[in-house]
Amino acid sequence: MFQPKFPLQISDLDGAYKSIKDIKENIKQNVLFLLSTAPGEWPGNPEIGVGVRRFLFENYPSPELLDLHKKIKDQFSTFLPFLDVRSEFIEKDGYGRNLIESGELKLVVKYNIKPLGVADSVTMGISEDTM
Repeated sequence: MFQPKFPLQISDLDGAYKSIKDIKENIKQNVLFLLSTAPGEWPGNPEIGVGVRRFLFENYPSPELLDLHKKIKDQFSTFLPFLDVRSEFIEKDGYGRNLIESGELKLVVKYNIKPLGVADSVTMGISEDTM
């Protein structure tokens, strides 16, 4: 259940590296890893990973970028099946400015941890400035 917290930090208490001890935080790190890992990048399991970074220079709305939602659902149902997941793109910032015009796009992945009945989310940038 415990895994090293990233970025890695030396810990005298937890062993070599500081560990995540909270289940919600543990799951959040797994979600971030699944989204960030490119298919073929994980040793021994080339199918794992969404690979959000590969969409860095993708035009919006391209078919490949819009297919990202399906890829996320498929990856979560296979590798994190205890989560209900929903993803969406954010095209405007909190002030109503169009992010796409400035070369930015945000991906929000909301998930519900079914066994715990707890919801959480992660936001990732898909642009040169936010990845």
